[in-house]
Amino acid sequence: MKSNRLFIFLVVFLTTIATPVFSQQNFNFSFDQPITNPWFKIGDTTAFKSGIDHDTYYSAKGALRIESIKKNSAFGGIMMWLPSNLKGDSIEVSAMIKRENIVAGSYVSMMLRIDPKVFFDNMADCQMNGTKNWENIKLKTKLVPNQTEGISIAFFLSGEGKMWVDDVLIAVDGKDITKEVGMFVPFAKGISEPASSGISDFNTTPEIDQRLVDLGRIWGFLKYRHPAVAQGKYDWDQQLFKSMNTVIMAKDNKSVESHYATLLDSLGTTANYAKPQLENVVHEVDYSWIDGLSFNNDIKNKLRRIRYSNFDQHHYFGFAGGAGNVLFKNEKKYENVFSADAGFRLLALFRFWNMIEYFSPYKHLTDPKWDAVLKTAVPEMILSRDDRSYGLSLLKMVSQVKDAHTGLWSMPKGLINYYGKYRMPVEIRMIEGKAVVTKVFDSEKSGDKLSIGDVLISKEHKKIEEIRDSLWAYMSTPNEAVANRDLARKLVTSNSEIVPCELLRDGQSIKVDIAALPSSQIKPATRDTVPFKMLDNNILYINHSLLRGKMITENMADWSKVKGIVIDDRNYPGDFLVFKLGPLLLTKPTDFVRFTSTSLKYPGTFVMSSPLQVGENANDCYQGEVAILVNEDTQSSAEYHVMAYQAAANVKVFGSQTAGADGNVSYIDLPGNQRTMLSGLGVYYPDQRETQRVGIKIDEIVKPSIKGIREGRDEVMEKALDYLNK
Repeated sequence: MKSNRLFIFLVVFLTTIATPVFSQQNFNFSFDQPITNPWFKIGDTTAFKSGIDHDTYYSAKGALRIESIKKNSAFGGIMMWLPSNLKGDSIEVSAMIKRENIVAGSYVSMMLRIDPKVFFDNMADCQMNGTKNWENIKLKTKLVPNQTEGISIAFFLSGEGKMWVDDVLIAVDGKDITKEVGMFVPFAKGISEPASSGISDFNTTPEIDQRLVDLGRIWGFLKYRHPAVAQGKYDWDQQLFKSMNTVIMAKDNKSVESHYATLLDSLGTTANYAKPQLENVVHEVDYSWIDGLSFNNDIKNKLRRIRYSNFDQHHYFGFAGGAGNVLFKNEKKYENVFSADAGFRLLALFRFWNMIEYFSPYKHLTDPKWDAVLKTAVPEMILSRDDRSYGLSLLKMVSQVKDAHTGLWSMPKGLINYYGKYRMPVEIRMIEGKAVVTKVFDSEKSGDKLSIGDVLISKEHKKIEEIRDSLWAYMSTPNEAVANRDLARKLVTSNSEIVPCELLRDGQSIKVDIAALPSSQIKPATRDTVPFKMLDNNILYINHSLLRGKMITENMADWSKVKGIVIDDRNYPGDFLVFKLGPLLLTKPTDFVRFTSTSLKYPGTFVMSSPLQVGENANDCYQGEVAILVNEDTQSSAEYHVMAYQAAANVKVFGSQTAGADGNVSYIDLPGNQRTMLSGLGVYYPDQRETQRVGIKIDEIVKPSIKGIREGRDEVMEKALDYLNK
């Protein structure tokens, strides 16, 4: 089975569950009700939408509809886990499925998964694509109740197209589980990752807080620097829980000191590694904190001995071939942790904090300073004793890296509806410091609508400035442009179906009630599907997100004759074109970027590379002027592409500050199946000018105006065309 293609979020109960009575309504197998518990969405919600379709269905009054909303190679859909085990010989899952315009390489999936490793099939091998009317799809396997810790089913679309699901039936030995009671039994006792750290909530004091700060640093230091831990001989998470219990319960510092002495001795003696002599060091790992520990010199000296240890491989990290960004390995996800106890909360903090400490090329750009984050986050994590406060603590922790890549790309239990489960059918952007409506979408529900150019003054009786201030601590905002971008995206969400708003229209303040809807009921705006087109006066326009390398090869002869070229980079590239389009703008190899990276031997010390070049020795390059358009949506790979193009003398960049988040990303797993990322490489201009948090160099600053939005103008494009038409 092609299980490696998908990352499926799965939570399983490991505790005994009383036998309930189930009904069709509980499971919503007919999909005539909204998608709520026990179903939850999975996959990339920016590329797919799922909801109930009351116009297309097999029976009853609705069907589940899953559809892609942009070109992608990801997956999206819904999933549920059964709240109890099943007793019997076999299980069969069947459903009526309809598919439409599932493009080649994409496919429809129905998944049955029985953990741990009892059965898994997502029907990827069947490659169900194309268009086909309703058909009955089935999956069947043997049941092994005494080994089963969780049973889940899912329906999802991988790639592009649209699918419908209706009349789901789960049968055990031919009997519908929604009509039987005796087949439900408790799940087998968990034999996988523990659901509890063994650390109960405790009262915090300044002394305990400092002990835990020291523990977090020492634990991470030994994890990444001690040769014995590097070999994978120890379950280092479990060691943390043991150490945590000791330092919390210790009567005095002498007892804490004794614990570390015993721990270091148990790891074995090591060589006294000398400090390496490296060239072009940009950021060096700082071990001065060891000197400040309130322990005897014997313990400090044992720590100092391994500061510069080196090894050929490490159990917990490695590096990607080619790019060289860090790859974190063998980190337990603890999928069965529902509500994190104190131990798991602190594990999340210490794991993440040390990953940034040793592997972020931009640690010096955090806000506040990274050392201070650990000190303030320890008591916050201890006191985050409910799901909501813990979720907010996680959000705050990752946001302080100030890297637009380092958001929380999963949703903690307590924050499922934090930003709002409904959204107003509009797009808002921050323009001239105001929240301005820039698009109005069609929806399946009538009611008062905002108009393009309206300025939102307040939402749900809160001023926009008040909303911004309440969200600031939980947003990964490297600069003002991203802060405004992400604020605008959150302003359209609500937990209410009717959202009272105050707005400014035609100079008058008015109050309206806006109907907010599930995203599935909002029709996406019409998108440009043309990768390139000719504009007036022989100007070529290229939509960078839709351009593919093959198009460049096929059209370059014609493109070389145009008067000027506009490359719209206010989006994310759909193909890697640096070394395909870049050479067509340059007559010789030209420096365009430098990288900083760390290494297996010296994690935390970042060295600057020699410049990387783009371009070839050629005389047939494009000779006309090129204008590139950028804004806050120009992020990561988009920024990297612009850096390559602007190495050419005939390229000029127009627009406003970009996201300032570049470098290949590295994924981070945290307890409870939470996931985030970090920018794993430092990206600099050849003159070593920083791009992180700053963004790329812009030749002419141009920003949209409220007046221009009301008039339907693209002022950045206009300025570029004025330049090309001179």
